[in-house]
Amino acid sequence: MENAFNSAEDFLQDDSFLRYCMGISEEDTRRWEDWLRENPDRQASFEQARKIFDVINGQQGQLHAAVGNFRLLLREHVANTTAQAPAALTPPARGQQRRLYWWSAAAAAVLLVSITGWYHNSRYRGQQQIAAAPPAHDAQPGTSKAVLTLADGTTVPLDSAGASQFEEKDGTRINKSQGSLVYGHSGNTEEKILFNTLATPRGGEYQITLPDGSRVWLNAASSLRFPTRFAGNERTVYLNGEAYFEITPNARQPFHVQLSDNQQITVLGTSFNVMNYADENNSTTTLVTGKVMVSRPGGQQAVLAPSQQAVITRGQDRIAVSEADIDKTIAWKTGMFEFEDDDLPSIMRQLARWYDVTVVYEGAIPDQHYSGSIRKTAALSQALRILQTAGIQYSITNKTIIIKNI
Repeated sequence: MENAFNSAEDFLQDDSFLRYCMGISEEDTRRWEDWLRENPDRQASFEQARKIFDVINGQQGQLHAAVGNFRLLLREHVANTTAQAPAALTPPARGQQRRLYWWSAAAAAVLLVSITGWYHNSRYRGQQQIAAAPPAHDAQPGTSKAVLTLADGTTVPLDSAGASQFEEKDGTRINKSQGSLVYGHSGNTEEKILFNTLATPRGGEYQITLPDGSRVWLNAASSLRFPTRFAGNERTVYLNGEAYFEITPNARQPFHVQLSDNQQITVLGTSFNVMNYADENNSTTTLVTGKVMVSRPGGQQAVLAPSQQAVITRGQDRIAVSEADIDKTIAWKTGMFEFEDDDLPSIMRQLARWYDVTVVYEGAIPDQHYSGSIRKTAALSQALRILQTAGIQYSITNKTIIIKNI
């Protein structure tokens, strides 16, 4: 990192610094913490830039993170500050997107003198106006945790700590380590086939390697029922919720994912994501590599090519096939929430499952769509602060998020 950061303006023109202020990048957080240790003489300017950032955003009651929206916010703020009148924000037109991505600093320099001057005139009005008050309640992000139910009903709590090994009654060895299970081969083909169930709670996720070597990532509030060995002409597992699959190829033994609504996915060897939560209006199957066939009772079928998605709307028989945003679909597996033209309820359902909270709406639900990204490692208050950049007002009380009418 270059050390040409001598004033608050220098920091506020740097994208990495802005991402640090938003708390949306672990890399940038580490980068600036290291920089501060190496440059203690610049801490005063660093802190001044942080306070200007908080003042501009907090003064508006909103945190606009989009390039266009944030530039508009700054222009309105400077114009209204010059006119000695409070800034007013206009909500987006009906259906208009508000992006949550952080802004480019390219156009910021011309505004910084006015902003800094406003900050110096305001700094003595009280620290409460400068620093955002900490939330009265908060929730930590989910972790690797699940419950494994063995064939005899025995339950085994799982987390990411430690390593262990245990056996099913048919001799199947099960290894646990670092938030994942690996099923071995029992070698006993005479025993009755046993079924196990891996279930994640709200606020949990887990990985499993099935007896055939196929790997499954299970998202929050999901469950997977599977045999301890695959026998016969097919491999079948049963899913509720969401999971990402990487299937070991075996043309002689097709792999099937059976869903709760009798929908079935058939594969030979491929990578794909299935989202089939009961509280979602759509069930989606998204193909990353290979080929899958999605089928419904009544004979409807759709064969997907890579980067295609099959969508089934609740209460409808039609399977709609379209091009998919793969990065968005599997972002949850890589530690992110990715939104692209999503409505607020769908965003909040994802956050509710991960942070194990309840969402309540005061008044009408905003009829707007949003795009952006949030790290899954962020605390709930950090995630909601980023949502607030798009004009979403909220409060948190006893693990309940109250979305306020805006």
